[in-house]
Amino acid sequence: MAPAGGVPEPYRNDPVRGFDNAAELARWNWQRKMTVALVERYGSWASGWLAEIAGHTADGALVLRWAGARDSITTPEETLGAVAGALLDWRMFLEDLAEIFTRYLPLPADPRVAAVAWEATVASLVATVAARSGADEHWYPVCTLALKWFLAVAEVPGEDHDAIIDEAIGGRFWSSVSPLGAEVADAAESVAARLTGITSPPDDTWPDTWPQDWPKWRSTELPAAARAPRIQPPPVPDALAIWRQVRQMARWERAAEHASGPARTARDGVAEHLARRKYGAERVLAALDLVRVDAAEGGALTFARLEAWQQRVLAVATAPFRTTSAWARAGLERYPYCDELPKAFEACLAEATDPAIPLPSRAARVYLDVLHFHPFADGNARSAALALYFVLAREAVVLDRAAPLLMTRWPASDPRAAEGLARFVALLIKQTRG
Repeated sequence: MAPAGGVPEPYRNDPVRGFDNAAELARWNWQRKMTVALVERYGSWASGWLAEIAGHTADGALVLRWAGARDSITTPEETLGAVAGALLDWRMFLEDLAEIFTRYLPLPADPRVAAVAWEATVASLVATVAARSGADEHWYPVCTLALKWFLAVAEVPGEDHDAIIDEAIGGRFWSSVSPLGAEVADAAESVAARLTGITSPPDDTWPDTWPQDWPKWRSTELPAAARAPRIQPPPVPDALAIWRQVRQMARWERAAEHASGPARTARDGVAEHLARRKYGAERVLAALDLVRVDAAEGGALTFARLEAWQQRVLAVATAPFRTTSAWARAGLERYPYCDELPKAFEACLAEATDPAIPLPSRAARVYLDVLHFHPFADGNARSAALALYFVLAREAVVLDRAAPLLMTRWPASDPRAAEGLARFVALLIKQTRG
């Protein structure tokens, strides 16, 4: 195909020359041209090769072949192999969905039997998508698409699709965290009740495993409704362990000079950036008001404070520390869970107000702490921004420009990058003051 002969150069971090915007644009343009070529050659279904669906290797493991132009373009041979692999993985995923459709259709006419069939179908679809995508942030659009396809094939009126799916999965699952069996079951019951009018009995309880240990009546009433096995995402490096090593190695005392407030203008850069969010802007700005109050009161940064802000961000009654492993960047980064993690995170937060460390270093470090400890089931980037805001505002510093900081990805694997973030915060403070 035409794009195959011109694979662009891979992304490389060059601390001297800085970020190469032209090269980055060339990589994404090439990816778009490849999509056009695949669709022209194989049909519109091929556009889904970018959906970041994992596929099986020869030994049965799951691997994600394509995770975007920046991360997946390497040598020409490897890059084209990754494109071909991603296309095949997407095709096999479509065939898996087709098999599920065939297994459950036509749906029974009796409402009670149909309710069970709808539950089984939706649960299988959601679990299949979550497993094949590593439950990363990209799984929501694919899950929505799969459910819409089934509703269409089952001849549910199209004008109802968005409402049904939003009620089933909208806000029910957390991005980057594998869904629990109980959550999958709740979504399935929601769809079944909406379409058949049959609701589960009030004493119906579900285990937190999927698909094992389901109540027997659910697994025997429809013998043909075999549950899709839960497939674990492929093993990836422990990004949290890497960050904790980098945190110890970084020279925080010397990364930036001491700075103090007051330093602010009529603009609030963090608030302006958060206000531009497409969803949940009002909630995160309400949480920012709480941060301002806490910063004025002083005191240490604690998880209790972080949780109170996150409750407002997510509109939930509680926002406890996660109890499962989490993933990011299409499954390329993994943040395992262990029992000592909440205590270790609390200790890191306490260091955010240590006056021995320059303010820019403390703000940068706590920002990275929240990102890489990944304490919450959702909204960790927003929580990191709020933590950084608190540390700075506590010492009367409010950045008038924050988008360059909050929109840039800061990797966990390089002490120099961590120190560079501290210097960047110092620069933003200087610009605000000056």
